[in-house]
Amino acid sequence: MLIDALSAMSNEYRIMILESLKEGRKRPQDMEKITGLTRGGLERHLKLLMDSYLVEKETYVEEGRAKVIYYLSLEAKEFFSNLEDLYSEFHKSMVKRRSPEEYKRENIKILSLKIDKVNESLEELERIKENNEIDDREYLNLKVEYVNDLIRYQQELSNL
Repeated sequence: MLIDALSAMSNEYRIMILESLKEGRKRPQDMEKITGLTRGGLERHLKLLMDSYLVEKETYVEEGRAKVIYYLSLEAKEFFSNLEDLYSEFHKSMVKRRSPEEYKRENIKILSLKIDKVNESLEELERIKENNEIDDREYLNLKVEYVNDLIRYQQELSNL
């Protein structure tokens, strides 16, 4: 049973379906838009999810036509909640295993990349401004936003 559920979750489309159903009930056409699947492809994935008891469906009549809506089973909701808790604990213990120095180096690397990207964006903004591709107001708003990001990242970096 667990293997069936894990197997059903081993596909990116089925994961998209499950993630969308975690937000609430969905009609097939809603999930088609979310996943990009055709109705036939969607129905095959939904059948696998229903066979593994992760998803349930309800049929109802609207304007004289049969309609279907899909939702996570109560057991699936509980399963995902427990899985998220387990993963959270796993992640915390993995972070604790890292030395403070490793953690610091990783954060410095991430912040340095962010600073580089903001600087590139500022250079691109100046190029766009020189070519008169942007009005003054939008230019100033973007420049303020980028500079504020830059200041924030540099402050975070100095706190490390």
